[in-house]
Amino acid sequence: MEIEKIIFSILAEFSRALHVKFFKEMGELTPMVDPVLSFAISIALLIGLLVMKQEVHIAVLVSTISFGILTLGISFLESTFKGIFSRSTLSLVTAFSSALFLSYMMKVSGILDRITDFAVSLGPRFASIFIPILIGLIPMPGGALVSAMMMKEHYMERQKLDSDFATFINYWFRHVTIPVWPVFQSIIIASVILKTSVVRIIEATYPAAIASYVAGFLIFALGIRKYENSFERGNVSYRALVNLWPFLLIIALIFLIKLPVDISLLISAILVTIYTRPSRKEVREGLKFALSFKILAVVIAVTMFTQYVYDSKAALALYNFMLARNIPALPLCFLITFIIGVTTAGEYVYTGTAFPLLSEIIGTSSNIKDIFLLMSYTGGYLGVMLSPVHLCLVLTLEYYKARYSGVYKYLVPAVVISLVLTFLLSLLGSIV
Repeated sequence: MEIEKIIFSILAEFSRALHVKFFKEMGELTPMVDPVLSFAISIALLIGLLVMKQEVHIAVLVSTISFGILTLGISFLESTFKGIFSRSTLSLVTAFSSALFLSYMMKVSGILDRITDFAVSLGPRFASIFIPILIGLIPMPGGALVSAMMMKEHYMERQKLDSDFATFINYWFRHVTIPVWPVFQSIIIASVILKTSVVRIIEATYPAAIASYVAGFLIFALGIRKYENSFERGNVSYRALVNLWPFLLIIALIFLIKLPVDISLLISAILVTIYTRPSRKEVREGLKFALSFKILAVVIAVTMFTQYVYDSKAALALYNFMLARNIPALPLCFLITFIIGVTTAGEYVYTGTAFPLLSEIIGTSSNIKDIFLLMSYTGGYLGVMLSPVHLCLVLTLEYYKARYSGVYKYLVPAVVISLVLTFLLSLLGSIV
């Protein structure tokens, strides 16, 4: 922990020195282009690059930097520096690399295969959904890539799914617990901003979790029918449950010992490596995988993009834009968080940026209005799921060699069904 503090202090001092020497001389510059228009341009650029068969990490980096230049002008250099050399970025990279190295060690040691085989023995279709949900209970950045690694053989070879459908299943079910699992930052931040308990937040948001699971299952059930395979269940051996110990270790470190997620994942990766005793070659390959330039480039791009959105005050501009057009309160709550979710792809950013603005509408403490809280949270949640720069989506697309267009064919209907079901469940709850 002391080493970590020293690194952060050195980076902070270097950042301040660079800021004084270069950036202050540039003066205060106003955004060159409206943030909303800038986002539309950057997304069009992202789509264009992907259509031109450009690699995903390059397309994401180029579109992200273009957004920064358009919204911040020359000041984007300072925002880029702050985005890359921040404590949160170092924590994210540490957590992400540790999670990938951990998953690689579990893969080469056979732990992941034994967990997958156990789930498959309960039913191959059950396994297709269960494993992503299991990984989703652990708040690790880019966790969908971990479940993607676990399920690749099952999806592609056993179930013989195409890469687009496999990407949707893995990505969607990895995130269905976000509205109700109390460890996600979005719920914790919402409880702080609205001055209430995490349990009170979940009491209002649980319809979104039910709706997203039902929507995902409907798309899964309809899509899986065209894949005919003769793969049958194996013999169930509950001894295989012992292979869940790395996940239980992570949960214990985070929730019982209350260590930060990045430190918990790093410790878990080290302990699993010691336990499994991989060869030097396997360790080198694991480090190569965990520190892949393509993967880290996407991670860095996401942190840069979040910083650009924050520095350009895009959320506030969007809020004022909608207020000026007299949009009704309920659609306003949904649209504000939805657009912030789509633009930032941050699973906690929409609560941190929009909820302070919407707190007068949602209510605080004992005066919270469930329907406004639910639709505000659902808007951000579904917006993040639809975001083309969502870390989990981009990395799973890269890993499975899937296409955006193919995945969105399933993703858009799932989001629409989720929204409709969430609203209907909220109405049913208010009647009952």
